[in-house]
Amino acid sequence: MYLLHLDWHLEGAVPAAERRHILRALRQEIDADPRPLGVALADLGSPRALALRYGEGGQPRPLWSIGVVVAGAILVAYWLLFGTFAGGMLAVVDNAAPMSAEATFLFVTVVAFSDDQGVGIGWASGPEWFVVPGVMVALALLLGARAWRLVPRRARA
Repeated sequence: MYLLHLDWHLEGAVPAAERRHILRALRQEIDADPRPLGVALADLGSPRALALRYGEGGQPRPLWSIGVVVAGAILVAYWLLFGTFAGGMLAVVDNAAPMSAEATFLFVTVVAFSDDQGVGIGWASGPEWFVVPGVMVALALLLGARAWRLVPRRARA
């Protein structure tokens, strides 16, 4: 578990190839250490502090794994809100049956209907069906990963 946490913290400090090399070498050193595992790990300090020592002097790097988690959370939130919106529309038209309603949720047209034959819901739109969540996910990924770290500090100043 220690090496997993270290890997996570190293992601923002060193390139992937160097990170794999560091983890491989550290795993070999820990395995070769005659002391109990807990003592050897305690001697290394916290994974975050060790990662900072390895990345000392380097430019901070994007944290892509955190960006993916944030993007996934945004996508789930979008679909939950969309489902809640559609479910609310369906509840309204079912209460006032026979009825149909049409509304827009973030550029996507949602249609709900209810009559003596049944109830239904649907959505119709062009490319915004994929574009809106795609843009939301892309922005969340870039912001969550801190993608501005790709630009050297000299260029940002």
